Amino acid sequence: MNGKKKKRKIRIKGVILIILVIYVLVMASYYFLKIPVKNITIIGNTYLKDNYIINKIDVINKPISKINKRELKNELLNIDIISDAKISKNPLGNLKITLTEDKVLFYNYNNDKLILENGREVPYNDNYLGIPSLINYVPDDIYNELVLKMKIVNDDVLKNISEIEYNPSLVQDKVIDDRRFLFRMNDGNQVYINTINMEKINNYLEIYELIVNKNGMIKGCLYLDSNSDNKYFNNCEEEIIDSNLDNGGNNG
Repeated sequence: MNGKKKKRKIRIKGVILIILVIYVLVMASYYFLKIPVKNITIIGNTYLKDNYIINKIDVINKPISKINKRELKNELLNIDIISDAKISKNPLGNLKITLTEDKVLFYNYNNDKLILENGREVPYNDNYLGIPSLINYVPDDIYNELVLKMKIVNDDVLKNISEIEYNPSLVQDKVIDDRRFLFRMNDGNQVYINTINMEKINNYLEIYELIVNKNGMIKGCLYLDSNSDNKYFNNCEEEIIDSNLDNGGNNG
């Protein structure tokens, strides 16, 4: 009789242990199912602000378990300049978003549109960063040439351009270069360039370093609109004072 009672007690303990394990698993599952999105990491966005993306997808404090990655990707792809999105998440509430954006050439003030490298024009809003602004009217044929040529501008130079102004070269009120533009740079300099010589702007950072080394930290006008290999620089108010900045430089 005593032996039977002992076996029965062992079985009861085993059942209690199983119940406890099941309870712990259920509670742990319930806990993880309820964990909200606590942290969002966004990488790959050059033009769009993080806050804009986060507000657009509206996932903060939602259970991480209920975030459907496919639905979230489709929501991100509805943003005009996003061409691809990869999403990963973990049970601790961490969400990682890796974006691919279309390259933005400039913002056209005249029609309030962003001009993309792929030829699309999309509506502009204040949530974009580091985009040059075309501030005045350009004749259609020259405008189309500008769009084509801006595609060859390197990203590191493009983000240093603040404004683009159509600025034909005149001599005694006669147009001698109807394809010339003025680029106002974020560093305070101005660059005159035409669509024919647009590739020269890719050497801007190197050229400016030469200017600084030669003349010190000055701001002025750089003339890259000539077919000559020389690069001209002045203080924007005087005649050209420096016409041989290309020594050691690399002309595009």
